[in-house]
Amino acid sequence: IIEKALEYNVDVVGLSGLITPSLDEMVDVAKQFKKQGLKQPILIGGATTSKTHTAVKIAPNFFDEEHPVIHVLDASRAVTVVQSLLSSEQKEEYVEDIAEEYEEIREDYYAGLDDRNFLSFEQAKENKKHINFDEIPVAPHPRIEL
Repeated sequence: IIEKALEYNVDVVGLSGLITPSLDEMVDVAKQFKKQGLKQPILIGGATTSKTHTAVKIAPNFFDEEHPVIHVLDASRAVTVVQSLLSSEQKEEYVEDIAEEYEEIREDYYAGLDDRNFLSFEQAKENKKHINFDEIPVAPHPRIEL
């Protein structure tokens, strides 16, 4: 991806996550962009992606005003996002709005982690649901009549 972005001198790079391992790869690509000093914005999209994942896992590795990372819900919306990013009149305000939104998403995400209360394995076993199969009738077997 990076090699081709350099070869074609692209303005924007789009990453699409179709399967879950793609999410980790997107984080790695963003880190490599930063490491190699690339300035192109990265658009994130695809079936397995979300705005939360982009804000929490990808943007912290790459996002700044010069080269943001932006989740795009579907390809039809990419055109307006790219238009805003390439517009000298719109880019600054657009990127600031996205940065503020991602900061709020991260705060909500991490606050939600504080609220989680996990049980130990032993506690979970003690709290297991007890089912008395003698009291609950077994579902009837389906019958096929010819």
